[in-house]
Amino acid sequence: MTEMRKQNSIPIMSKGKSNIPMIIMLFILVVFGLVILYSVSGPIAYSEHADSSYYVVKQIFFSSLGLVACFVIERIPLRWYNQRWIMVGVYAVALALIILTRLVGTVHGNAKRWLNLGFEFQTSELVKIAVVLCYAIYRTMIVELRKKGKLVASNPKYQALKDAFLDFILPVGCMLVLDVFILIQPHFSCFIIVGLICAICVLVSGVKLKSWLIGMAVFIPVGALCIGIFMASSAGFRDKILRNFSHVFKRFEIYAAQDADEGSSTLSEDDTRQVDSASNALGSGGVWGLGLGNSRSKYSYVSEAENDYIFSVYVEETGLVGGTILILIYLVVFALGMNVARKTKTVFGRIIAVGYTFLIMIEAMLNIAVELKVIPATGVTLPFVSYGGTAQVLLFVAFGMVLCVSRTEGTMFKPQQPAIEQQVNLASASQDVDAKNEGIKVGI
Repeated sequence: MTEMRKQNSIPIMSKGKSNIPMIIMLFILVVFGLVILYSVSGPIAYSEHADSSYYVVKQIFFSSLGLVACFVIERIPLRWYNQRWIMVGVYAVALALIILTRLVGTVHGNAKRWLNLGFEFQTSELVKIAVVLCYAIYRTMIVELRKKGKLVASNPKYQALKDAFLDFILPVGCMLVLDVFILIQPHFSCFIIVGLICAICVLVSGVKLKSWLIGMAVFIPVGALCIGIFMASSAGFRDKILRNFSHVFKRFEIYAAQDADEGSSTLSEDDTRQVDSASNALGSGGVWGLGLGNSRSKYSYVSEAENDYIFSVYVEETGLVGGTILILIYLVVFALGMNVARKTKTVFGRIIAVGYTFLIMIEAMLNIAVELKVIPATGVTLPFVSYGGTAQVLLFVAFGMVLCVSRTEGTMFKPQQPAIEQQVNLASASQDVDAKNEGIKVGI
């Protein structure tokens, strides 16, 4: 019996093969990011911390921590993550942290997005990871229950309503609760990203169109009712809420002003300086750039050069060629991630691979689109390149989950042959061999 338990037990580490192309691209992206950050952040790091390597040294630490987490996550069999208690625990922790951030969070730039845990932790970054994992576990649970003939409505007339509630209304509603707390921080760009990721995860999970339509028929009136309550509330309350989003309105105004007639805008030069300086940096790079370390804009002309606007300074130094290479790296990572999703055999693996791959790509494209003045400023950083602790580590966690799907999906979900059946088959094979040998002897 002990031997049987050993043979049927789930291995602690996956025995599948690592996705070498994805790992190579991850290292290329990380090295690229560290080189870019060191070149871009030197002046601001020296002026703020009297150490030109301050940001890159901290980023190396965050990247090292993230790489360890990434490869540990990759080695654990995927089925270990597909547990209901993990779904409940991760969601509860994310919700508790996002509420705590609203109550006692640290304020930077009129936004309360950080929680002091001995270090500054940006809880909205955790929500991006949590919603994908929780929905993947939940959707797998629903699919498995349906295969067992459960979740059938007592009255067939209400089956579509029950399916819509379980497939769309309940999971999307739970994700919207987290997203609303992100919105009131306020963190409008993260609110949009989480909403997009949720929609993509539901889309690839196989939810029927009827469930989508019924779900939207519920959410649209509820949303309209909330807006109506907000409009009917006191003027003081509305003004307080709107003041929290004043920076969002300002960004849209700045974006609209770039196509307006000169002199018609009410914005000052200080209002548009950030966007204009980033645009000038992009243009001054030309085709080949000024060379690494030779940017002029990073000397206090472009603020947040190590974060939101790192791409513009990077292009100033490496030109159109360097910018194109970095975009191609992201596109290759995206293609490899989607290839993993294409080869998955389960709903859980597909949602994980698609959700986290799109998370990385959406953030990259939003950041670059802002600096190319295609969309208004969002405050979204460039994945694996911009400076940041929480975002950097959690992006590695997301990447590790995709690698885990690639490594274990093909082998860990195959049903294992019980030990007793294996022994019976071996014994039968042995008897067949003995019978053949006897036949040979008789023939001789």
